Amino acid sequence: MLLTHLSPRELRQVNPRLRRCCVDRSEERTNRCRQALMLYWLSEENSKLLQTSPESFIEALGSPLTADDHFSLAAAHDHLGKGLLALRHYREALQKNLAHIPSCYALGIKFLERGKDAEAKSYLKRALRMDSLASKTALHLLRDLRAKLTNSVKANEFSVWIFQELERLKKSNSSTSFQLGKLLFERSAYEEAASYLLKSLEEGEVASEATEYLSYIYEHLYKGEELIEKTLQLAEKVRDRSDLFFNLAMVCQHDHGKLELAMHFFYLATKEDPADPGLKFSLEQAAIELMNHVQKSDPKDREFLLMLAHLYQGSLGVAKRYAQNLSHLQFPEAFMSRSPETLWRDWLLKDNGILGQALQSWFGGKAPHSKKLLSLTPR
Repeated sequence: MLLTHLSPRELRQVNPRLRRCCVDRSEERTNRCRQALMLYWLSEENSKLLQTSPESFIEALGSPLTADDHFSLAAAHDHLGKGLLALRHYREALQKNLAHIPSCYALGIKFLERGKDAEAKSYLKRALRMDSLASKTALHLLRDLRAKLTNSVKANEFSVWIFQELERLKKSNSSTSFQLGKLLFERSAYEEAASYLLKSLEEGEVASEATEYLSYIYEHLYKGEELIEKTLQLAEKVRDRSDLFFNLAMVCQHDHGKLELAMHFFYLATKEDPADPGLKFSLEQAAIELMNHVQKSDPKDREFLLMLAHLYQGSLGVAKRYAQNLSHLQFPEAFMSRSPETLWRDWLLKDNGILGQALQSWFGGKAPHSKKLLSLTPR
């Protein structure tokens, strides 16, 4: 199934339990403007003239002498809807200069429009091989394909092919890997998409969006502790983790009924974005829900869970009273065996917020000033 142009945000909106996510894809996919092909090869001045008055642009060019002249004429005729005339001038541009890269790209798109896929691939391969800026050009080609091909499945198929060619030619970069990952995501090829999205995390401008895609993908590929392990591995690689932790908390709370884990991940989300009141509210609600369902938990664990719930909910005094009944626990040894081990070992036991301060104060023999501990309590 091809999930045409749906981002994780749009996909999650299909679910009645809306999840918080940071993707805001503003690319012009919903307005597929039928503009002239390959305008980015023209100067800004010529591009504006062609779009406002293509007839004047053609008149100003006069008799074409060079490959660039034929290419410019072809672009103008393309804008006027004269496809055959455009095709003729693209070909004449190549007769003038066999290595005229813009015309190779343009002919590839024109043949795709006409359903001649083999010829299209031949021209596009040739252009990608010659183009020293192929990774940048491919991003423009993506928009051209979506504007020119009415069949979204075919547009996705050839866009994937172009970006895979870049990989094969070793001309890819973080931005093209990100685009390839998104395209594979659209066709629900989640495992393959994840491999390219992980490569794109090196690019700061797309890292946040790539993280959101990966979060959604992991929810579909993995379950239980494997999902947690994979997500925590991802969290080690990214800077903006609040949405990542929030999404995982929602899965634990609503899909798996793991309220303790939901609390921990809501807490980690608040640590990442302390200014977001929605995260604090979600943490408090998860804590209250756990208090109401604590009778269903292991009797040996109830006082510990109630301590955590009251601590996260902001009732420090109540949490401390439960902690006094757990004086046999020693920090950090008693907590390292809790599951999931990675969550406790690498995140919770290293926490310097209210959780870490409380555990060390109550179970580790350290006694920070009560005012300091109180100041860390979620409000």
